[in-house]
Amino acid sequence: MKPYGVRERIESDPVSPGRNDQTAQSILSAAVASIGSVGISRTTMEHVANLAGIGVATVYRRFNRKDNLVQQAIRYEAEELLKAIEQQITGLPTVEEALTEGFVAFLREAHRRPLIRGIGDGNVVVGLPMIAQGGGMLIEIGRTFAANVIEGFQEKGDLPAFDAKPIAEIFARIGHSVLLAPDGLISFDDPYTAGRVVRECLMPAIAAQTAAAEEAS
Repeated sequence: MKPYGVRERIESDPVSPGRNDQTAQSILSAAVASIGSVGISRTTMEHVANLAGIGVATVYRRFNRKDNLVQQAIRYEAEELLKAIEQQITGLPTVEEALTEGFVAFLREAHRRPLIRGIGDGNVVVGLPMIAQGGGMLIEIGRTFAANVIEGFQEKGDLPAFDAKPIAEIFARIGHSVLLAPDGLISFDDPYTAGRVVRECLMPAIAAQTAAAEEAS
C-alpha cells in the first residue's frame, strides 16, 4: 500500500532544512515541551535552549526567530502524531477500517500530547496563538494524510480513481474542530462516536464518488 506520506513530508520539507539532525530534533522536542507546558507567549529561545541542554546561540542558528521555531515545533509534533497513527492503521484491509481507526487514533493521540491538546483546551495563552500559527498547517498535514490513505486503496484497485482531496479535507477539518471544541458530541474519549463520524459522514461521500467514477467508466 502507498505510504501515508508522513515520513516523506519530513524528509522533503523545503521550509525546514536540517530538521532531521539530532540537534534540531532536540530543539524541536524542547520547544514542543515548552509550548505544551507554558504556552507560546511564555516560551523563549533561552528556555528552549535550557530544556535541550544546548546554548541559545545554537537554537538561533537552527531557527533564527521564535515564530519560525514555533511553526516548526507545531509541524514536528503534528507529524509525530501522524506517524504514531500510521503505525496503528498500517495493514488494515479496508478504507473504512483505516479511516475509522485513523480518526479514533488521532483523537486518542492528540489528547496525549499537551501541545496538540492545547489548541482546544480553552487556555487563551496556549490556544489562540497556536490556532493562528498552526491551524492551517495541521489541516494541511491531516488532509495529505487522509488523501494518501484513500489513494493507497485506489492504487490497490479497491477504489476507483477520483479526487480524494475534498473528502480528506473534511476528515482533517472535523479533526481540527474537535481540537478547537473538545466538549462537543465528538470527544477524545469516545471512540464509538468518533468512528461514527467516518462511517456516517465520510464513507457515504466515498461511496458517492465511487458510484460516480464507476458510472463514468
